[in-house]
Amino acid sequence: MGRQREEFKILRFFLDKRYGSGYFVFTVIENAFSLCANEMNQSLSHGLEILLLFDSSRPVFTVLEIARLLRFSQSKTYRLVRALVHYGLLETENGSGQYTLGMNALRLGLLAQQKFKITVIALPFMKELSRLTKETVLLTAVHGNKAVCLERVESEEPIRYSLFTPGANLPLHAGASSKVLLAYLSEAEWDAILQEEGLPRFTPQTITDRSILKAELKEIRNRGYAFSDQEIDREVRAVAAAILDPRGELIAGLSVAGPAYRIHKKRVQSLGQLVKRYAEKIALQIQEPLPGMIRKSA
Repeated sequence: MGRQREEFKILRFFLDKRYGSGYFVFTVIENAFSLCANEMNQSLSHGLEILLLFDSSRPVFTVLEIARLLRFSQSKTYRLVRALVHYGLLETENGSGQYTLGMNALRLGLLAQQKFKITVIALPFMKELSRLTKETVLLTAVHGNKAVCLERVESEEPIRYSLFTPGANLPLHAGASSKVLLAYLSEAEWDAILQEEGLPRFTPQTITDRSILKAELKEIRNRGYAFSDQEIDREVRAVAAAILDPRGELIAGLSVAGPAYRIHKKRVQSLGQLVKRYAEKIALQIQEPLPGMIRKSA
């Protein structure tokens, strides 16, 4: 499209030189190309908006649901969905009208996952930590104004909590696995994130006061680990430590989560030191920064 527009500009220049500026038809054509380019950009943008609706908590949508959520017309939504199906980014089972991410979306996701080698490095340590604690172990990182779960190793105990699946977005102000990330951002970033996201309450234990949260974030940095007591899910406690690169910059968070009756408060300090030690082990294995996941500490 850009090349064709340049060719029209060159042609118009020579015609204007020879015949004057009366060849308005080329202005019309050039404007048509601009409109076409804008429509293409808008369609691409809207197509991406559709893809970004899908996550682990909502893996299936109908055209009507997509149209309602994004406030598109049904006809426009259908055209966009059909294009995404054509390119293998969405798929539907036997014309059911329910759409999921397609194989090309999976292929792109796997390529992106390879870029962030933190999960590959961390997984053996996470498995070992889970065996030692007999609890679920999570790996989280900052993504925009949220935390995202990168990896999870499930406890082998009969009672366990499958709190977060890889790819799930989490609030940064609640839960040890998120608070440990927020703690290692700058205070200016705290203010910006809290201004945009607020402090929604999930349980009676969720911190919803800014001054209390900020005091706790500073305490997390001082002691080196975070603790949460039923802040997102009732009856669940967690302990987390930050994984930092050699420059002290945040890469990710490592946490242990389990039922409150197993993670009793007398166990928190020893768990905190253990999680810190494993976070340091993972950090030692990381030789270079991971693009897109590093945030500077204060």
